[in-house]
Amino acid sequence: MFIKKRERTDNFYQELQKRTLERLQELSGDVWTDFNIHDPGVTISDNMNYALFELQYKLNLPFLAFIGTNSKNDASRGIFSADFIFSPSIVTPDDYEQLFLERIKNLESCQVEFNDGYYTIRVSVLPDKTTDSSENIKEALFVLFHENRNLCEDLRWEDIHVLTKSSGKRKKRQGDAPQVERFYELETPENSIRIQDYNSFQLDFPDAYGIGLRGLPQEASEHNKAHVLQLKGYLLMMDFMLSHVTEQIQQTPQLLSFKEPSPSGNLSLVSIPEINKVVDRAKFMQNNQLLSQALIQNKKSGFIDILDTLYGEDTNQFFQDFQPPVSKLNYRSTLTEELPELNRNRFRSFNKLNPTESTIVFKELFSLLHGKKIDSEIPVQELLKKLGLDLLSDVVFFDQYEVYLNLSPISGVFYNPMFNETPQNIPVHEMDWKEEYFPSLHNEISLIRRNAIFESFLLVGANPGNYRMIQLSENRRWILVFRYPGKEERMILGTYRTKEHLTRSANRLWALIRFLNPEKHLFYVVEHHLLHDAYPKQAAEKDGNTISVVASFRFENQSINERLEELLRERLPAHLNILLYRVQPDYIYDFEQIYYHWREALASRKTKDLIHFSESIQAFFRVSNPFVKRVQ
Repeated sequence: MFIKKRERTDNFYQELQKRTLERLQELSGDVWTDFNIHDPGVTISDNMNYALFELQYKLNLPFLAFIGTNSKNDASRGIFSADFIFSPSIVTPDDYEQLFLERIKNLESCQVEFNDGYYTIRVSVLPDKTTDSSENIKEALFVLFHENRNLCEDLRWEDIHVLTKSSGKRKKRQGDAPQVERFYELETPENSIRIQDYNSFQLDFPDAYGIGLRGLPQEASEHNKAHVLQLKGYLLMMDFMLSHVTEQIQQTPQLLSFKEPSPSGNLSLVSIPEINKVVDRAKFMQNNQLLSQALIQNKKSGFIDILDTLYGEDTNQFFQDFQPPVSKLNYRSTLTEELPELNRNRFRSFNKLNPTESTIVFKELFSLLHGKKIDSEIPVQELLKKLGLDLLSDVVFFDQYEVYLNLSPISGVFYNPMFNETPQNIPVHEMDWKEEYFPSLHNEISLIRRNAIFESFLLVGANPGNYRMIQLSENRRWILVFRYPGKEERMILGTYRTKEHLTRSANRLWALIRFLNPEKHLFYVVEHHLLHDAYPKQAAEKDGNTISVVASFRFENQSINERLEELLRERLPAHLNILLYRVQPDYIYDFEQIYYHWREALASRKTKDLIHFSESIQAFFRVSNPFVKRVQ
């Protein structure tokens, strides 16, 4: 480690002193002629310059000194190491070879080949170095491959060969690793440096000035005391500037964090003797916001803009036609935190061995862009079943909703005599769904209590703009009403004693609907290659790189539909042939049942079931052919 020698001219304090004297001489002319250290004005400038010199030292610390190098906090700030950002995706046979050699013990060598959509793996294990059977090693290879399987690729059990003779790429031994020359740098602490609270530079003045902790002698005249207070007030302008910058440095980790609340933006009152005689504390507390919340949000947004540039993204583009369920800044933060990993694994498909606990990375990305990432394929029907609910079709509900709700809807536009108050918007609070909310919602929301959740409500029910709250004139109770878009009737969903209770209940309902939202669940990806998994020799060559995306006609929402097609083009490999099927909502649930049975058959490797459900999916595609669109 080398210590850099500072040049004699490289002294910021001396440079400040020199420039200050030059500027004072320019401004004062012949009025001020004594610039020696005994002059009070020179003493003041010296102390100011020394305070600036200390501030410059803090600002020149390495950036990591302010936020620390603890990697546990990196993701929460969107700051990822180069090893993470540029870590290789598992794409080529060489990548798989390296993966197997690194992750599976006792492998001596590995050779991976790819042909017509299928991989062949040959590994060697020296008998005297392992107690694992060939079947155990094959199982480990099989599981690891499917955890990292890419779209339109597969591995059959019979294509894994465990040999005793070395073949292919060999595992690197410690002595084989290249020797890299080490360069030493100044150590940066794991945790951020604690920048101490600002200490007024007035306290460093000689006691003769009377502004320090000792103050003036008791016999000082009122005239001298007034002069001291004037000097303190004058120096406070410098104090506030230094204090403000110091507090910004302290708040750097909080400002950059995606998880922590934003800094307050307020400036603390500088601590000097007799501060109350110089500053009106009440007025200061009212007007000390040097950084407004809007400015702080702009700073955080600017930081995300920088991260977008570094990672080649534009998280702002996803707001052109889409209003996220959380604030724009929180939404962008979540995207920035997740996108590097999702992009690195964008070729990855679902794990065949987990029928519902795995999904393709593209679907994770799409769900993230619409609120919250899902990393499992759980049918909406299953989610509802866990809550003891069924899903009604729209036809059944709108024909019989008076029976289901046991009440008549409110007709007209709130001209009913029972209301004296104007319908009000309901305050929206950001919250995630928790199962502990369900018992109270079951008691409060009529749709849930009477098991009358209907299909399209899963889409329109998450929009707070479709709800209003009204206070009844007779008993002062509050009612929650819902209006289905395009219909005049309003439905009463619940009554409450207080406005606060209604607001809490409505926000929990919206969180539940977002959790069940079909936009996150109701599109499915089928690799045609896997439809022939039970009889690969019959697979057509044209199907090898074809995938079908089956989505509900609810994606006819123009912005969602266009975004889905755009992402299919941009984020999936260019060699894939992509077919987009849009089907009626009633049929999507039928397809869902077939799809999950097919996934279960793939996981269990039951040939009879696999053939049956693969043929069912192909028959579905033939029937849905008029609604198919090829994504170019």
